[in-house]
Amino acid sequence: MYWDDVLKEVLNKNSKNQPVCCTRADKRKTTKLKSYTLQTQKIIKSYALGSAYRGIYFTRREAECMLCLLKGKTVSRTAEILSLSPRTVEFYLKNMKGKLNCKTKYELVDTVLASDFLQGVDFA
Repeated sequence: MYWDDVLKEVLNKNSKNQPVCCTRADKRKTTKLKSYTLQTQKIIKSYALGSAYRGIYFTRREAECMLCLLKGKTVSRTAEILSLSPRTVEFYLKNMKGKLNCKTKYELVDTVLASDFLQGVDFA
């Protein structure tokens, strides 16, 4: 019953920016909850590959992994640089290969080098 009341108060549109007061089911204690505002959604930056690959984008982490590979780093070294596990780097590579229909890492690197990916990268 207590959590139902809390949920109703939180979802109530009339209680914006006002403290929410709720009582426990046993009616012994009253708990004041701070008013919570919705956090702004996290903006996810994506990195396009240019007009030849319309609709294909890499996430920030995928782009960071790709940039390390383009610089000649191994998967293990890329993982160290980005503070990731090697398995996570392999996961990002698998996602990128899937997006570009590539079978191997080398084919992926060649495809990315042929695209406009490097012009859209805003980090080093």
